[in-house]
Amino acid sequence: MKYSYEKVNYEKNIPAKILMQDKPGWRCRTELHWHKELELIYMISGHLDVTVNGRKLSLDDDGLIFCNSEDIHTTNIDDDNMHNKYIVVQLSYEYLREFSDKADGISFNVESNSNACKKIKESMGKLVDYCENSNYRYVDLLKYCEILKIYHVLLSECAVNKKNTYIAKTPSNFTYAKRVLEYIGENYKNEITLNDMADLVGLSPAYFSKYFKNITGTSFTHYLNGIRLDYAVKDMLARNSSVTEAALENGFPNVKSFITMCKKVYGLTPAQYKKHYENN
Repeated sequence: MKYSYEKVNYEKNIPAKILMQDKPGWRCRTELHWHKELELIYMISGHLDVTVNGRKLSLDDDGLIFCNSEDIHTTNIDDDNMHNKYIVVQLSYEYLREFSDKADGISFNVESNSNACKKIKESMGKLVDYCENSNYRYVDLLKYCEILKIYHVLLSECAVNKKNTYIAKTPSNFTYAKRVLEYIGENYKNEITLNDMADLVGLSPAYFSKYFKNITGTSFTHYLNGIRLDYAVKDMLARNSSVTEAALENGFPNVKSFITMCKKVYGLTPAQYKKHYENN
C-alpha cells in the first residue's frame, strides 16, 4: 500500500496552510499520505470518507476531523459527482513546539472533547469567511488570530500523553520507508537513485528494492515519479505552467517521461488532463 510524504508550504506570515476546497467528488480523493503538520478538516457541505491510521471515519455537514502529526490518512468518496465544500488547515508542528517543551511527548484528542470541538469549529468557520471575503482589512492578521486560537485550544484542552492515545497498526518495519518517503518528499525535484536511498537507510540496493515494494506496493522508480507527477500537474493547474516547465521543474529528466507517467496513471496526457480538470 502506498504511503506518500507530503511537504507542506505555509501561508505568507502564517504558521499554517489553509486550503479552501469546493469541488466535485472525483477531485476529493487523496492517496494515503502523512506529514509533520497537524491537520484539521471541516466540512461545510457534502460528505467525505476519511481514514486516519486505519480508522474509517465519516465527515458530513459541520463535521470536524483532526489528524495528529505523522498520522497516515486519506480521503475518499463514493459519489464522483457529489459536490463538496470544506476547508483544510495544516498547522506547523515546529511552531507548536515553541510553546510547549513537552510537544514531542503529547498528541491531541480532539474528537472526544465537545467543548474544544465547538471552539475549533468556530475558528474554522471564521477562516472560511476570511478566505471567501477578501474585503476585510488586514485579512491575514484575522486568519493568524484564528490559527493562534486553535493552537491554544489544542494545547490547553486536548493535549494527552501519547501512550494513552490510539496507536495505529502500521508495519513494524516502516521506519526505513518513512525516512525514505520523507527524503523523497523534500528532494523530489533533484536526481534521486535507488542506490542513494539504500545508502540512506543502510541497506543493500537489492534488499531495499524488495523492501520498498513490499511496504509501498510499488517500485521505487514508480513511486518517485508518482510524487513528481502530483506536483507537476498541480503546477500546470495552479500556476499555468507549460508541460515542459512542469516536467523539468519537478524532477522529471525530460518531457517524455512526464507524459508517459501521466498516461500511465490518468490515462491522459498532461494537456488532456488539464483540459479535463478545467471542464469539470
